[in-house]
Amino acid sequence: MKELFLAETSLWFSQIPLDSLHFLDPSLGGFFFVISTICHYLGGSSFFLGLISFVYIYYRPKLAFELSLGLLTSGIAVSLCKFYFESPRPFPYPEAFDEKAFGLPSGHVYSAVVVWGLLAYRIPKLWFRVLSILIILFMPLSRMYLKVHYLGDVTMGFGLGVLHLIIVMLLLNKFYAKKEEPFIFTNQYRTLGLLGIVVTLLPITLDSPFLSEEHHHSLSGVLMASGALGGFWLGILFYPRLSGKEFFQWRMPEMNFQFGSESFWTFWKTFFVRLVVLGIVIFMFYVLPGIFIKKSIWKDDLFLRYIRYLVVGFALVCIVPLVLQKIQKGKFLQN
Repeated sequence: MKELFLAETSLWFSQIPLDSLHFLDPSLGGFFFVISTICHYLGGSSFFLGLISFVYIYYRPKLAFELSLGLLTSGIAVSLCKFYFESPRPFPYPEAFDEKAFGLPSGHVYSAVVVWGLLAYRIPKLWFRVLSILIILFMPLSRMYLKVHYLGDVTMGFGLGVLHLIIVMLLLNKFYAKKEEPFIFTNQYRTLGLLGIVVTLLPITLDSPFLSEEHHHSLSGVLMASGALGGFWLGILFYPRLSGKEFFQWRMPEMNFQFGSESFWTFWKTFFVRLVVLGIVIFMFYVLPGIFIKKSIWKDDLFLRYIRYLVVGFALVCIVPLVLQKIQKGKFLQN
């Protein structure tokens, strides 16, 4: 008990560093609040879901797989840490940023380091790398400025995020780098896919009717990430069986910037068709089930939450490209 008291009253878990970030509020408070709010959403699960979907459909499917793996494994890790450390957040904090899960470590900081770090590593453009690094560096400050995390929360989130990013990059470079063929053509993908699905089911054993509200919401984060990762692996298992080999890698068609040219209209037609299909799938498999569950007696059921994210993960990886392949006999997906 004494050690816990000392930990909570130390600088790492004190209001002092949080209050000190507001010394410029009389002149720049509005600016800092806006930037911190932007970072809040840039580190949220909804933004990352949209980002990975965009990368998958418009830019590079292989990079989207890597981002999904990094984001979802980091989501599981950070939520498990919250569940077991049981560290409270600062109180009170703005109602607009109400967070019901435990605070240690910061999930926004952890995930930002992994996802934006992986993006900076894979996209060799100077401006993008500078932007990614700025987001990573400002994320801890923004969480403290909004008073939703202590210094100890963001420090641990940053450190574990860096370690997680290094491990993910090492694994990707060893098993999934510089290969002409997609991972789903390798001999081990089915075994690893089935193993991945089984592993994502394990956190469900932690559910209990005697969990506190903070434990419930922390475990909820574990199961959402686990479900999405399970759907990701399930999509990898089914996609090769239902798709032609020529559709495993695709990119947007080249665009001629001359207005009215055939390539100009082909580019934008492809862009909007993919956007519409993606929007419909997300609405049907993510938004509508969420609305139904929130209005039902099962709104707090963690297993149902796992299933919801498993379904949307599977839909993004498998159903979206299969639907696009049916449009004009796959022309929207060919290289």
